[in-house]
Amino acid sequence: MLSPFRSLPVALCFFASATAAVFQCPLGSSDWRFSNGNTSIMGTARVPGGVFADLRANGVLKEDPLRRYNDVAYRWVSEDDWTYTVTFDVDSNLELFNKKFIIFDGIDTISEIYLNKKLIGSTNNMFVKYTFSVEQYLEKEKNVLEVIIKSSIRMANIYFNNSSNKIPPFCVPKEYNGECHVNYVRKMQSSFGWDWGPAFPSIGIWKSVRLVMFQNNLLESIKTYTIRVNASHWLLKTDIYVKCFGSITDAKVKLILNTEHNILSNEQDCCNGICVQNETHAAIELYVPSADVNTWWPNGYGEQPLYNLSIEFNTINNIQSKNICIGFRTVELIQEPIDEKYPNMGLSFYFKINGVAIFSKGSNYIPANIFPEKMNNKDVINYLLTSAKKVHMNTIRIWGGGVYESDDFYKICDKLGIMIWQDMMFACNMYPANEQFLETVRIEIKQQIRRLQHHPSIVLWAGNNENEAALRGNWYGTRNNFSFFASDYIALYVNTIKKIVSEEDKSRYYLVSSPTNGLKSEEENYIAENPYSGLYGDVHYYNYEVNSWSSIFFPWTRFASEYGLQSLPAYQTLQNALDENDLINFPSPALIHRQHLPLGYGFMLYQIESNLPVPLKPTVSDYVYLSQIVQARAMRIQTEWYRKHRNTLLKDGRGLTMGALYWQLNDVWQAPTWSSIDYDQRWKMLHYSAIDFFSPIIVVPELEISNNLTIYLVSDMLVDSEVICKIEIYSWESNIPLATYISDTILLKKNGAQLIMNKNYFNWLKSMTDKCGLNITQQIQSCFLHTKLYYNNLNTTEASPSNYLFPSSLNKIIGYKSPNILVSKIWQEDEKEINIKLESTGIALFVWLNINHIDGSFNENGFIMLNKTKIVKYTSNKDISLKLFNLEIVHLRTNSK
Repeated sequence: MLSPFRSLPVALCFFASATAAVFQCPLGSSDWRFSNGNTSIMGTARVPGGVFADLRANGVLKEDPLRRYNDVAYRWVSEDDWTYTVTFDVDSNLELFNKKFIIFDGIDTISEIYLNKKLIGSTNNMFVKYTFSVEQYLEKEKNVLEVIIKSSIRMANIYFNNSSNKIPPFCVPKEYNGECHVNYVRKMQSSFGWDWGPAFPSIGIWKSVRLVMFQNNLLESIKTYTIRVNASHWLLKTDIYVKCFGSITDAKVKLILNTEHNILSNEQDCCNGICVQNETHAAIELYVPSADVNTWWPNGYGEQPLYNLSIEFNTINNIQSKNICIGFRTVELIQEPIDEKYPNMGLSFYFKINGVAIFSKGSNYIPANIFPEKMNNKDVINYLLTSAKKVHMNTIRIWGGGVYESDDFYKICDKLGIMIWQDMMFACNMYPANEQFLETVRIEIKQQIRRLQHHPSIVLWAGNNENEAALRGNWYGTRNNFSFFASDYIALYVNTIKKIVSEEDKSRYYLVSSPTNGLKSEEENYIAENPYSGLYGDVHYYNYEVNSWSSIFFPWTRFASEYGLQSLPAYQTLQNALDENDLINFPSPALIHRQHLPLGYGFMLYQIESNLPVPLKPTVSDYVYLSQIVQARAMRIQTEWYRKHRNTLLKDGRGLTMGALYWQLNDVWQAPTWSSIDYDQRWKMLHYSAIDFFSPIIVVPELEISNNLTIYLVSDMLVDSEVICKIEIYSWESNIPLATYISDTILLKKNGAQLIMNKNYFNWLKSMTDKCGLNITQQIQSCFLHTKLYYNNLNTTEASPSNYLFPSSLNKIIGYKSPNILVSKIWQEDEKEINIKLESTGIALFVWLNINHIDGSFNENGFIMLNKTKIVKYTSNKDISLKLFNLEIVHLRTNSK
């Protein structure tokens, strides 16, 4: 037991001005205390925060919760109840305000709240802001606020046992080392365990707490969206919501917009004295000349100008105001017939921003941390999203098993031009549809839309992750009672969530599920016969039992919203979580504990052994490197497949792919996962590869199963350009090309993809050179192609990154000799940059520059080195010393014939 509370400070709430319209006193601080259910553990707490962080700070948890097996060893924390307490004073002007509330922006999750021993309310939803009236209990001195938070594990089991209809799935797979019945609790679903993360069912006051006092009315939220009226004007439509008590008289609302050249405003009478259920609403419009604002564009298509919008709510007693930043853009989700004459050809599925068709390039985002008290770290969020922008991403899908992200997250996306596909927080479960559950969902959805709706980065609301597919596909044994679960599905996602979204935000489309057939699913009463149809909507694709470097199994889909392959994190990242003995053999018990995908290591080894040479005695470090090569190459081949077929239409209607969002961007612990950035914020090889495969212009070579060599060019640019295509044929024995093909000038068409070559590979190769061997096997195993686009015939201005066609798996190539690579020069021209000159004795595959420094990134890494010399640049976010820059060079080694 820790020391009892002694001489702890009392939080003080003083008025800045006796004439203030609204008084707000933050109650979050380090003045809180916490204890477990039987008070055997007590200590000081920080709010916002969480019990795991508090126990660690107070020395109860001796180790990092993410270390080794602590996700299981520390499960007792989540099985207990925890009480948080703070004492605060309010100064003598208390009587100036007739309305007094304590507002919790987020409690995780099920709690009872007392002020001065009086129950003021309870909570049951992590995603809801709770407002409790306290005027009859609030004192000037020594107010005691007590929050008793119950174990979500225990409460989930109680809800399940008390329910007349048992809602599956009942537990997560055993490999997750997780807990059961999370679908009964409105809490971050992945906190009970997932295939990429540990189970830490969190507890705490994870968002801010404040005392708010005012006189009769409180300006609470703003919604706004823009409509393009014509070429000369935008219409800015704004809604305000005011918490009210009694009638409102002589109130006015004023809108003020700061544009590039002017300050525009509009003022009108407000509310007509109407206050219904303690809320009043006012709508106000403003016509904005197009000349006064610039258009917001996704990353890669233009700039992201943002403008300050201020709303003033004026009454006889006071003036209240709120400020938000907005962007001017239009957004449409286009679902139109591919061919009006042939309805069975399906519907399109893509975003159009400002009238321009956008190919969505990006990834899926999970919470930045498994602990809610740590997931809103602005520096981490900024790093992850900036890393996404650096590799040309324009879209992030916020996955439905996490949380609605912080205000900072959406502001950063607004600034960076990253479009957001926003799931509601329902994933991979059936859910209850009783009235109590639906009511808390109504509050949740309404609050979140009102909080987030003004952000130009958000382009889509989606109801859930994979639940339409789960229901239709009988993932959880629902087939025998399909009508019951289908009815619950409609009640939750259509009659409740869709209804609220359509009322609260008329500017965006609501997609009921993902994957889904979109409008076609709606025609089939929102549960399609085949939610994975390639003719409609979006698709999730995972297949670990076939070679991930072969395109023959990839889906022809309108939009690939999830696809991925696992890899291990950096060796240094594993070292931060495991003991030295855990990293001697692969896979060790500790590494097996962290592999939550059933048969995951078997799949990983199959992919490695299918494509790469494996050392005779591979180490854990070898498997880190090899798994990252396989993942990076697989995601490159698959992403390029989707991008090159954006204009391809098969006879049966498949094709016209307009989105590629791989799974997943980030990690919550040090483990094998699908991420491209690991938990310690190190870029994996996949993230470096994304620099190339998400580049605005790419060239995509492929040797098809028909033995045809196809070359596609893809451009996201909004203007046509003239390019030439250069193809170099190499043998594995030399870094001097055997032959070079240079195309005539090609008109690279804007915002599309085009096929420029479709020839029998072996005939074409023979016409270029006879040095690759006499038979087909030799030609496949002894040579490869290097392709690149240039803007002019001098071959000096690169239009695309390099791309490579490896006709054979790299464990079967002939003539390759592992080169020697060394650093011939290393120097600094800037305190945040280091230049490295490499020299190689031959062709080097997947050259990986490994460093301990994690505050920056290389301009390229995991690259193919064709030339004898190469200069690579490392850029840090901080000043970096050359003396402390320890560099290790790794490249693929093979025992070639």
